[in-house]
Amino acid sequence: MADFVVLSTADWDHPLWTNKQHVAVSLAAAGHRVLYVDSLGLRAPRVGAVDRGRILRRLGRVLRPPRRVGEALWVWSPLVLPGGTAGFALILNRQLLTLGLRLALLWLRFQQPILWTYNPLTCRYLALGSFGGSIYHCVDRIQAQPGMPAERISASERQLCRAVDVVFTTSPDLQADLEKIHPHTHFFGNVADQQHFGQALSGTLPCPPALNDLPRPRLLFIGAIDAYKLNLPMLEILAERHPEWTYVFVGPVGEADPATDVSNLLTFSNVHFVGAQPYSDLPSWLAHCDVALLPLRHNSYTRHMFPMKFFEYLASGKPVVATAIPALRPHAVAAHLCESEADSFEVAIAKALASEGPALTERLAVAAEHTYEVRTAAMLSVLNELGILPDARASGVSSGRARVRVRRLRHYWHEWLLSQLATSLAAGLDRIGAHHNALEMLQAFRHRWPLNLPVLRALIPRSVQAGDFNYALEVMEDLWINYGQISYLRKLLFRRGSRPEDLQQQIALFETLARSVRLPLTYRCYSRVVLAYRIVESGDQVRMRESAVALQSFVVQLESDPGTRLCRRGNRSNRAKLLISCYSTLTRLYLALGDRKSLAAIGQKAAEFMDGFDLNAIDRDTSFRLTRNLMRCLTIDVLEAWRLGDQSLYQRARQRLVLVVDHCHQSIHDESNAQEDHRGFAKALLEEVDSLEPMITGPSHDPQRIHELLRLMVKNKGLSLDGVLPLFPEYLDTKVAEVCQ
Repeated sequence: MADFVVLSTADWDHPLWTNKQHVAVSLAAAGHRVLYVDSLGLRAPRVGAVDRGRILRRLGRVLRPPRRVGEALWVWSPLVLPGGTAGFALILNRQLLTLGLRLALLWLRFQQPILWTYNPLTCRYLALGSFGGSIYHCVDRIQAQPGMPAERISASERQLCRAVDVVFTTSPDLQADLEKIHPHTHFFGNVADQQHFGQALSGTLPCPPALNDLPRPRLLFIGAIDAYKLNLPMLEILAERHPEWTYVFVGPVGEADPATDVSNLLTFSNVHFVGAQPYSDLPSWLAHCDVALLPLRHNSYTRHMFPMKFFEYLASGKPVVATAIPALRPHAVAAHLCESEADSFEVAIAKALASEGPALTERLAVAAEHTYEVRTAAMLSVLNELGILPDARASGVSSGRARVRVRRLRHYWHEWLLSQLATSLAAGLDRIGAHHNALEMLQAFRHRWPLNLPVLRALIPRSVQAGDFNYALEVMEDLWINYGQISYLRKLLFRRGSRPEDLQQQIALFETLARSVRLPLTYRCYSRVVLAYRIVESGDQVRMRESAVALQSFVVQLESDPGTRLCRRGNRSNRAKLLISCYSTLTRLYLALGDRKSLAAIGQKAAEFMDGFDLNAIDRDTSFRLTRNLMRCLTIDVLEAWRLGDQSLYQRARQRLVLVVDHCHQSIHDESNAQEDHRGFAKALLEEVDSLEPMITGPSHDPQRIHELLRLMVKNKGLSLDGVLPLFPEYLDTKVAEVCQ
């Protein structure tokens, strides 16, 4: 299960719950741990009791640790300057938020949390790279609200969309706008807590006292009452035309739009504003009304919105009369949708009161399809497919375990102190050459305290150095399962200086690591990749064939996973890059084995993968770093075309290579910090491929013309032709083939 940080634009205890609170609850209900971060304040505070009260409440919480509000769900109120989105105030807010969030995550022992943000200014406050993944959930067009810094929000939102791993939207128009910026933009309309609002159907809920004496029929609106959203002039006309209809408005007036003026409506005896009511009481209000209203304006804001209350109304069983904004039109079967004008609303309300229009069964059926459980499961499925959710662990630090550890801090200090002493003594023993004694002491400590983090970390390198690879693997698995940490294995895989010097010891080490069934697939597979290269270096052909079989099983698994082509994980955890590394390693194995038929099959696999692969769909940095190995695998078809004299195969292979070269030279990669010269390699390889074209169908297949291409396929520098040519006897002339036998 994952740890999520939900960066909200609404405080947790706001009386009108929105997507933010509900998503946090549903994520926790799905088994994840969630830290809900109260609003940072997108606008400057206004003079008045409302904002003054919010500031005072915030000041009372900012120095407290996260407070638990549910199972695996915590709320934290950060200390920030409201509206501080530029200048010194922004610098201060960034520092305060970063430090405060780091401490809150440390307090809760969150591991590589995923950021789920609703704040379009997120990139101004936080470094997205510090999270295990990132989601922007765009639920409305905030910049269209009164008093918002519209240009700043729009610019920051575009920046955020380019930076996150995935974008979720709640209306078709938001989807249309943002999918131009990010390839993984998904539409998930708003939904409702069907169980909560379905209580209105029970017939047992008491009538709210404020409603009890009001005559029927009662027309109810629930939500924020702001002039930029609601068509107040239309409501005035309706109130005047039908004094026999009672209009009831539940919610705060002018909270987002201080210019909201309801004084004209208050002159009508049949119009009643009852203020915000507790979320838990809303089903009672709906149960004792006759029609639920959504009298929205037509403007930029409402065109991009999807009102949550629509499905809440339907779940209560009440007839719904609503403005036909774009997001609601697909659900016309369940409601009376009309233009935002008095005549249309008048007719629709009359029909609803006469029980004409969508039947109760239709309303409830549509509501049942749009619940938080269903939507959250669908969203998590997208995150899993894109590789944003962490690899599953057999067990781990559950929310319950985290709470126990927080409560036991006062009893934990002596273990922590002893672990610091033990690791310091081990370091001292290492300095005098007593490595065996250091290892034995740490092993004894682990026997007493099996999950002590500093000791587990200290044991791994010493076990590897001692050649006890099985014990090292056991400790690595404990670190992964209980803490989600895998840093030393990553070091072994990607930093050669961390490995044993002896080749056979390296082979034994990575054979042990590759046998694990508890470590993440990515690292088990990379252990196989490193092992294969060490075996090629040893010249052991039996083990080479065994490595090829093992790698092929990973290839089948990755090719069958639809998320491989979309993976948004970073470089060394990316499934697309992992698959291409498998192809490249198999290429090296089959060259060393002299197996041209299997080599050609890998070329075909790489070509098929490329034909269904969009390099821009995966993590940007990773898409640049994988280009060398991808081009090497795609070049196999070029060699086959040269060997067979197949012009069509050559053109298809060259076209794929050109796509990779073009991607490699996109300006978005200008600031890449990759150590290798991917662009130089891509250019050189394509030049060599182009030089072969005249010979594809020509009378001569001069092997001298492809020597540099062969060198680039194996290694771009540091390898002589004498080390390369024996790997390609099937592609060269008879003399070379005989020498290589």
